[in-house]
Amino acid sequence: MSSDTRNELIDAYFAALDESNPELARPALSDEFVYGSLAGQLEGFDGLADYITEHRSTTESTHDVQRRIHDDDVSVTVGVVTGTGPDGEPAEAAFCDVFEFDDADEAIEQITVYVNDS
Repeated sequence: MSSDTRNELIDAYFAALDESNPELARPALSDEFVYGSLAGQLEGFDGLADYITEHRSTTESTHDVQRRIHDDDVSVTVGVVTGTGPDGEPAEAAFCDVFEFDDADEAIEQITVYVNDS
């Protein structure tokens, strides 16, 4: 898979988060998709949709991806997310997301999210 194709899939995921619209990510996800975050391990599109609509600690977010690293097996993004925290106050956190793709390299199979909000 080319870096450009992976970036398009990754950008669909970040758009879904920042626009609070999980449907934007649906075409980018494999049928076996798994999402690992602070909310636990969620499966399939419905798991991601549930996370976006019910479990996010930062809403009205903007993800500023500062670095993308692609190798044969995974892609990694590093950046800062800003938005509104659960208390209604401005929130900011550094993140590192690890993306794994299906065998055909046409969809995201797994995302594992790491966050540092201190």
